[in-house]
Amino acid sequence: MTAELGGLQRAIWEGSIPLEIRLAGAECRTFDDSDPYMIQYPRLTYLPFLLPRLHAFFASALIDPSSAPSDGWFECDGVPLKWHYPVGLLYDLYAGAEPFSQEAGDKNQDGLPWRLVVHFSDWPDESLVKPDAEGKTVHDAFVNSVKEADFLRNGTAKAVMSLSKEDSTNLWQSVESRKWTRFRRVRHANARRQTASRSSTASTRSCSAITVRRCATYP
Repeated sequence: MTAELGGLQRAIWEGSIPLEIRLAGAECRTFDDSDPYMIQYPRLTYLPFLLPRLHAFFASALIDPSSAPSDGWFECDGVPLKWHYPVGLLYDLYAGAEPFSQEAGDKNQDGLPWRLVVHFSDWPDESLVKPDAEGKTVHDAFVNSVKEADFLRNGTAKAVMSLSKEDSTNLWQSVESRKWTRFRRVRHANARRQTASRSSTASTRSCSAITVRRCATYP
């Protein structure tokens, strides 16, 4: 059972989505279009990690070459994408949605590759909070999401909050670098803390809550 669980966890970790990313037409000086950037991208990571390489890829086509990678943001069918959501979650939320453009929907019935547009200007302030150039905001958002997940599962976030500085750094770097072995070491250490915490409180349950996904259908 342990081996099967470990295999499942690794399969989830290694899940990926093909992306086709184009530069926004209004920001492109090559006939309002440019070659797309194609990549097989991990589900359990974040779009801002792509911005430096996207900025370099589209640099020759940018109308405003003074823009910075940290100015970048993504949209899907005209909807700005929340940068603090993992790519897999964003895909699940938007790839199955009815496209605003019927023409776009006809061309890409299966949703793959997932077609996105990247901008390096006109940040959508009403929809997104802009992260800092150093990436600290992205890091903090990730840490908060891990705490929330731990609390939902166990009724407390003590295990995550008690991670050593080294483990906390390794956890974040494992997401940045996609290193399974580094992530697994931190996960095992956290699991031991959770087991010890449950034992100290004489809890007989493996977790106090489970997460659910609520789907609503609107007319």
